[in-house]
Amino acid sequence: MDAMSEIVRHVRTMRYEDLPDEVVQVTKKAILDTVGAGLVGSSSPLGRIVAAMARDSGGSRQSSTLVYGDRVPVQEAAFANAVLSRCRELDDVHEGTKRLGGGPGGHVSVMIVPPILALAESLPRPVSGRDLILAVAIGADLVVRLRCAAGTAGKLGFMAETVSPFGVVAAAGKLLDLDEDTIANAMGAAYSFCAGTTVSNADGGWDIWLAAGTGARAGIVAVELARRGYIGTKVPLSGVGGLYPLYFRGEYHEQTLLSELGQVFEIANVSIKPYSACKCTHNAIHTALGLRHKHAIRPDDIERIEVRTCSWNVKLTVLDENGRHKHEPRTLNAALFSMPYVIATALVKGDVFPDVLNEDTLGDPQTLKLSRKIRVEATNELDEYMMRVGFPPDVVAIHMKDGSVYVGAESKAKGHPDNPMSFDEVAAKFRKCAKFAARPLTDRRLDDFIAAVSRLDRLADVRGLNGLLCADAAEG
Repeated sequence: MDAMSEIVRHVRTMRYEDLPDEVVQVTKKAILDTVGAGLVGSSSPLGRIVAAMARDSGGSRQSSTLVYGDRVPVQEAAFANAVLSRCRELDDVHEGTKRLGGGPGGHVSVMIVPPILALAESLPRPVSGRDLILAVAIGADLVVRLRCAAGTAGKLGFMAETVSPFGVVAAAGKLLDLDEDTIANAMGAAYSFCAGTTVSNADGGWDIWLAAGTGARAGIVAVELARRGYIGTKVPLSGVGGLYPLYFRGEYHEQTLLSELGQVFEIANVSIKPYSACKCTHNAIHTALGLRHKHAIRPDDIERIEVRTCSWNVKLTVLDENGRHKHEPRTLNAALFSMPYVIATALVKGDVFPDVLNEDTLGDPQTLKLSRKIRVEATNELDEYMMRVGFPPDVVAIHMKDGSVYVGAESKAKGHPDNPMSFDEVAAKFRKCAKFAARPLTDRRLDDFIAAVSRLDRLADVRGLNGLLCADAAEG
């Protein structure tokens, strides 16, 4: 029997009261953080494109695009808002756990929060904060489990976004209180929409960000098809031509997928990102900044920097399409996936965030000069750590011109589950993100949104959440 039948029963029977309090609190932070990332993304080139496409799509005025405030069909709002929240590399990422193995589960909340907020906004009846929290927790957990159940094959080049339509169906099915047959049919439809790879990381293409939106939209469309009578396959995971035989070359660890389902929720193992860069670079950035502060390092005094990491991080953030180090990224998106460049940015600017790393600062001579001095290589030891636990403690060795060598290896940058951001710290990041929105949002609007999320489990109706971050923009 395909494991999807057990997952569908889990979605149908799970109750808010079954959620551990830790999961409730983490989910609130995930919602706030994901929307904050969308505020930054609204001013990006890709963000502007998808917002305009949503606006021009026509159809029912169901849900709002973040910042811009246009009312569009729910699936188009889901698509646009997910891409906005993804395209500045500020959304959360699963760290991996020894319990699951297989390394990190990829990006998580960005495919679940935007479509579920859009769906809630579109409904004719009140949606409680508890219902929203439960839906997001279920959907996020499923995305991680599906990715990690592929084991080593989960790192072939497919992403969490590839399997995200299933997670969106789970979340939306719960929010809508659908019966098991309807959810099962929607899961079948979801499989037909699975897509997305990491291929664009090498040359700086935008494709890797697009998949968050296509997954979000696909899940909403799959649910709507099933509600209208669509009949989907009941063996989307292990059937002939199913997800694991086809996408992951037959590697499938069902125990990973189903272990402690409904008891352990992987959203509790995501990291909230302090830096605007691929998560694969965060431990190296964190380590470099620590060394900079501890030893008062001046970039001009650095002779060279050597970094040891895992092969996955090298594949995603070190080598270009020709197999060379990405020392001089030509575009901002290429820079966000360049470990040498973001380490150099951190050491020169003291941070990696859109105020210091953006289209206008990309050609900074001092940053480029230092980036050329950085070499990164993978080690077997850190490869093993990656697949057993999660993102490894990258070893950063800064060689100074005077002969001094400063070495560090940190594995838990701020935001890690073992080094978490408090709700207030996530709110501070949210406000920082809002400064880069395409249109200004007043402090009152931001404060109202933060306050609403903080008491989400006590709200009777959350349908107006997206609107809190659109009204001023629409009036402007």
